[in-house]
Amino acid sequence: MKVYRFIIKAYPSDRHPKLHRWQKATLVLFIFDSNPHKAEVKALNLLTEQCWVPESFELRDALIRDAVEAEGGNVWDAYLQAEKQGIFWMEVLDSLPLYKKGDVLWGTGPKLTENFIDQLITESGGHRVTAEEAGNFLEKNADYILDQYVLELKHFENEGLTVVSRQEKIGQLFKQYLSNGPVHKIDPYRLSDEDFNQYWEIVGVPIQKRIKAASKQVKATLSRLGQDKYEGGVILLNTGYLSVPHDFLVAMAERYAEKDTSSIKKLIVISSWTITDGFDTVVNYAFHPSHPQCGYLLQLRDTFWITVDKLMTQMLNGEMAPESEMQEPMSPIYFNHEGEAFTFGVPPLESSLDLQKK
Repeated sequence: MKVYRFIIKAYPSDRHPKLHRWQKATLVLFIFDSNPHKAEVKALNLLTEQCWVPESFELRDALIRDAVEAEGGNVWDAYLQAEKQGIFWMEVLDSLPLYKKGDVLWGTGPKLTENFIDQLITESGGHRVTAEEAGNFLEKNADYILDQYVLELKHFENEGLTVVSRQEKIGQLFKQYLSNGPVHKIDPYRLSDEDFNQYWEIVGVPIQKRIKAASKQVKATLSRLGQDKYEGGVILLNTGYLSVPHDFLVAMAERYAEKDTSSIKKLIVISSWTITDGFDTVVNYAFHPSHPQCGYLLQLRDTFWITVDKLMTQMLNGEMAPESEMQEPMSPIYFNHEGEAFTFGVPPLESSLDLQKK
């Protein structure tokens, strides 16, 4: 019998009674068992019991009793506890635990909605498609007219990697890129060029579907208003499909608009996402194109940033309800495929406490 040590980066699961899913921690487990495989299984089972989801195994080793005794201190105490009770467990949050589960989060940034886009279009000199322009709405139409542009809004509100069928395809794709351990990070930049393109096709399905749907709606409106007077476009608002970064979404949307449509000539992509560890919070917004050539799109871009600044000021002044008007922080994604565990984690934050030390 030996004591096996595991140091694991992990997130709270949905069932954790005290912590939010994004409150990452370092877990230290000492397991007393006869072989490393059985000890690892015990460690994973214990994580499940304690409502944690592993992201990665930072260390797995077998401890030598004489060496640990010579070192003494906390490690020796933990070793003795594992020998006596079978298990030693310690969890340390990676940031100060200012928020517990059930607490109302504040400062996570204004939530962008369809009403927000309505406001941008109106203040940029455009309007919602009228009943006359839409043929009394007898069929699906585009949403907006902005000068010579007919624009359709498509909103990504949900995380695409939570779809089971998509998880199965990604798990199959990453089977040849498994890391050393029972948990594997989904990192598309580890893939070969061919597999990266396959990953692109898997995660791009919702984007491609929305581009195609937008094209039909824009084409219907253009046919009534006159294609010689107007140009079609789409506004993609991404507040939920956060495993697809903004630049990645722009590239995918441009490809599908060119490949699959004839009516989408202009592409506007707006993304918002918040990363927090409960102590430090970074709120992010992005607008594409960053340097529009058309005056009306330039006005739309400038109005976007002015409006975001106003909303941020309202939030800081306490004029915004955290429960309904602020966006949810990014959370990790975790799933199993054919006995292997896969995670898509939250990008790390550099602690403000660490920055002060520099």
